[in-house]
Amino acid sequence: MAIMGARRRLAGSESRRTLAWFLALSALALVGVAAGAAAWSVHVAQAQAISTAARSGRAFAAQVVAPLCTAGLRRGDPAAVVALDQAVRPRMLDGSILRVKVWTPEGTIVYSDAHALIGSTFDLDAEHHDLLGGDHAEAEITNLSRPENHLETPLGRLVETYAAIQDVSGRPLLVETYFPADPVDADADAIARKLTPLALAAIVALQLLQLPVALAAARRLDRAHGERHRLLEHAVAASELERRRIARDLHDGVVQDLSGAVYLLESIQRRLPTDSPLAPSITKVTGLVQADVQQLRQTMINLAPPQLTGESLELGVAGLAGPLAEAGVTVEISVDDTADLPQLTVQLLYRACRELLHNVFKHANASKVTVTVTVAPTEAVLTVADDGTGFDADAVDRSQHMGLLLLTEAVTDAGGTLEVHQSPGAGTTVVISVQKDP
Repeated sequence: MAIMGARRRLAGSESRRTLAWFLALSALALVGVAAGAAAWSVHVAQAQAISTAARSGRAFAAQVVAPLCTAGLRRGDPAAVVALDQAVRPRMLDGSILRVKVWTPEGTIVYSDAHALIGSTFDLDAEHHDLLGGDHAEAEITNLSRPENHLETPLGRLVETYAAIQDVSGRPLLVETYFPADPVDADADAIARKLTPLALAAIVALQLLQLPVALAAARRLDRAHGERHRLLEHAVAASELERRRIARDLHDGVVQDLSGAVYLLESIQRRLPTDSPLAPSITKVTGLVQADVQQLRQTMINLAPPQLTGESLELGVAGLAGPLAEAGVTVEISVDDTADLPQLTVQLLYRACRELLHNVFKHANASKVTVTVTVAPTEAVLTVADDGTGFDADAVDRSQHMGLLLLTEAVTDAGGTLEVHQSPGAGTTVVISVQKDP
C-alpha cells in the first residue's frame, strides 16, 4: 500500500511537471515569438517609412523640379541652374532635403545643388535606369558607396529616393533626392510602437486561451493516473497476499514435512550400527533433505521478505550477503545512517540488493563484492560492484536476467533510476537511485 501511495504522489507530481513544462515552453515560445514579432514590426515599420519617403521624393520631383527642367538646364545654362537652385533652396535650408541631383538616361548629372557634380557622368544602376519613362519612385537607406556619392559621405546616414519625371519637352529625366534618415527612423519607431503591442497582445491572448485547455488536460492526466494506480494497487495487493499465502503453505506443509523427515532420518541413523551398509546412504539423504529445507526457507523469505526499517537495513543486507561469504567471496558492506528513510525506500533497496547479490552468486564468478548505500538530502543510492566476469548487455540471454529486468521496472515505477556499467571480464557495477521521500 505504501508503494501505491507513493505512485499516486508521483502521478500528481508528474501532472504538475507536465503542466509546468507546458507553461515554461509557452513562456519560451512567447518570448521567441515576441522577439520575432518585434523584429517583424520594426521591418514593416521601416518599409512603411521608406515607402513614405519615396512618395515624398516623387512629389518633390514632380511638383518642384520637373517644371524647371528646361532645354537650357540640359545644356548647362547658368540661368536655368540658378532658377532650380532658388526652387530647392527652401527645402535645403530647413534641412528636410540634403542633396538633389537630376540625371539624364545617359548617366549625366545636369543639375545638383552641389554644382561641382554638374556635367559629371556615372553609370546608372539598372534598377534606377528602368524607372525612366514611367512615374514610379524608389527609396532606400543608402550606403554612399557609389562613386557619385563622394560629396555625400560627410552628410552621414541618408535616405535616397529616385523619381522618374519628364522635362518641359517631354524627355525623361531621373531626380535623385537625399533625405536625412532621422525622420524616417522616427516614423519607423512610431509605427513599430503601434504594431508590436498588437502582435504581443494577440500572442498573449492565444496563450491565455490555451491555458484552460492545458489545465483540463492536466486534470484528465491526473484522473487517468489515478485510475491506473488504483488498478495497480489492487494488483500489487493481490500479488502480496498470494506470495504470503504460498510462503505460509510452504512453511506449514512441505517444510514441516521435510523437517520431520530429517528428524526421522537422523533417528534412524543413530540406531544403525556404524558398520551398516545403509549408513552412507542415510547420511547422504539426510544432507540432501536438509539442503532442500534450507532452500525452501530461503524461497519463503524471497516470497515474503521481512518488513525492514531504516535501522535494520544494514542487518538485512548482511544477511543477504551470507551465501556469498559462505562460498568464499569477500563481501564489503557500507551503509549510511538510514534510520530516517521511509519504509517504502528501505524495502525497495533491500529487494534490489537481494536481486543483485543473487545475480553475483549465480553468474558473476566474483572474488569480491562491494555493497554501498549512501543517503543524500533527496535520494538514496545503492551501489553493488563485483570483480567477476561481467557480461555483454547486447548478447546476454534475456531469460537469464529476467530478475534484473523486473527490478528495473520496479525502480522506474518508484520514480528511480537503474544504471548498469559492465563489460566482459571487467566486472559489473549497478547503481540504483531512488527518491528519499517519493
